[in-house]
Formats: sequence, C-alpha cells, structure tokens
Amino acid sequence: MRTEDRILLACARQELQPRHRRTVETLARGGVDWARLAAAAESHGVLPIVGANLRRCDPALLRLPAALAERLEVAAYENALRKEQEAEQLAAALVRLREVGLEAMLLKGAALDLTVYGEPWVAASRDFDLLLRPLPGFVAGETERRVRRSLYRVGIECDLGYHHDVNMNGVLPVSFERIWRDARPIRYRGVDAWLMAPEDLLIALAINACRKRFLRLKGLFDLAETVRCGGPFGWGLLAAKARDYRCEGIVHAALLAAGSTVGCDLPDGALAALGVPPVRAGLLRLLVDGAVRSASFITGADGSGLSSLLLPYASYRWDQAWRSFRFALTHPPAHRRVVAEA
Repeated sequence: MRTEDRILLACARQELQPRHRRTVETLARGGVDWARLAAAAESHGVLPIVGANLRRCDPALLRLPAALAERLEVAAYENALRKEQEAEQLAAALVRLREVGLEAMLLKGAALDLTVYGEPWVAASRDFDLLLRPLPGFVAGETERRVRRSLYRVGIECDLGYHHDVNMNGVLPVSFERIWRDARPIRYRGVDAWLMAPEDLLIALAINACRKRFLRLKGLFDLAETVRCGGPFGWGLLAAKARDYRCEGIVHAALLAAGSTVGCDLPDGALAALGVPPVRAGLLRLLVDGAVRSASFITGADGSGLSSLLLPYASYRWDQAWRSFRFALTHPPAHRRVVAEA
C-alpha cells in the first residue's frame, strides 16, 4: 500500500489512539500527496473523521497545506449541517409513511448515526434505507405506492416487507420477520420507528460490505466501529443468525477485511463460531490478504486484482454465487433499483 493509503487507514476510526497518531506523523515525514488523500477519503465517505483525526496530529510534522487544512475543517461542519437536514427529512418521511399505514425500521447509516457514531457528522451517507411493514388497518393502494416512490426519488430507499440491500436482491434467505421480532422500538425526532438488534445490524453491514467487494472504506469503518461500540453482541446468536441467513461466509470475510484494514478486535472464537469450514475459511483469509495487498484506496485500484474479484463470490455458497452472477448479468447497475415496487 502507498503511504497515503496507510495514513487513511490509520485515521479511519473514531478513537485515534497514540499509536495511530505516531503512525501518521512518522509516515508524513516521507512526504504525502495530501490532496489525493483527501479526495480518496471523500470518495469513500470518511473525509469528516479522517480530517478530524489529522487535526489531532502534530501540524508541524504533517505540514498540511493551509487550504487543505481549512477544507478538512469545513468538511466536518458541512457534513454536520447536511446530517441535520437529512435527519429532518427522514423524520418527515416517517410521518408520511405512518399516515399511509406503514412503520419503518432504520437501516445502515440512519441506524449508525444513533447507535455507533459518537456524532452523526463522522461519516457521510449517500442515502437512507428503511425497512417497512404494515400497521394495523393498512390498505395497499396507489396512495402508499406514490408516497414510497416519492421517497425513493429523494434518496430514501424504502422497501415493503424486505429490503433489497439486506437480502442482496433475493440471493440470501434473510428472515425479515425475525429481524422485526428482534428489533427494538425508538422515538426518532418525535416519531415512532424501529432499530435492528445489534446482531442483525452487524450482519447487514457485512452484507453491504460484500456488495462493495469488501473494499469500500466506509463499509469497513462501519463494521469495525459497530464491533467496537455497537453492542453488546450475543456472538453465538449472531453466528446462528448468519448461518440461518446462509451468509456466514460473507460475515466471516467482512470481519477479516475490516481487521486487515482499519482493525477490528473480535472476541476469541467469534470467527470460528460462524461455522465456516476450515478450508473455506483459509481460502477467504488468503483472498482477503491478497485483495488488501493489491488495493489502493488512493488510486482506486480496488477491483483489478484477481483476489478482489474472486472474494465476494468465494464468500457465497455455491448456489448463491450463481444467482448473484446471473443477477449481475441480467440487471445493469443503473437499473437494479430505481423506484419502489409498484
């Protein structure tokens, strides 16, 4: 990895420990393309927290250009403002959904803002994801479909009865009924909503990391931070759910990838509990190591290596790999999900 990659990984964390700061300051002595590093952090959704951690280092050692230092400081304020606006938009969406007889569970970024991030500004989100289910008396019809379509158009992905990111467009037999049964109710800005159980949230984040070939930095950051402060987890329960959802290989690979990049401290036996056979577990570790070695978050070289191409398919069961491959062939990326189902 390049120097800039190593600095980026050291700073992609909410708790910058002294050893991480020393790593950044030591690497900076050799010269850094700071503009390229900032651009990569922004494209991977972690510019606010990376900028905040760079400001915690010795400025005399980093020698950040003044314009870039100002940009990093502004990034956190801009993201805080954006998150506040998005939170108001999400609360309004929850009200509209309840008016047509639907209640919502917050997924991914919206859930992390409440349960994992110390402050919502630490990472950028591209959209909101909601899992919907009918309230008593719900009547399906054009009114509720129109509301859901309007929310999709403003970046709020809300599927009724399932969510396409969580079951990977039908590849995984995820039990959404079980997810709802284990979820907990919350009040989000005065509106009733739901949050996944910690185990389901971590599984969903692992699945999302797989969708990005395990090498989108924000996904790895989300996983590591959720392990660190999103629990407490029932690791046996998490493993049982992963096996029931037939995604134990995905979770195994995602946790390995997080550990090999930003660091992810797991309790003893957490990976073994997933029940991935030793030969397959060894293959996943080999592919993760190869993908990380050949990757560069700075140059965008995250998809050219053979390991990074094979890793997602190796994390599937064989029948899932075929379904995923067939889906990719028949559904161009720009057309996989445009609006909610009519």
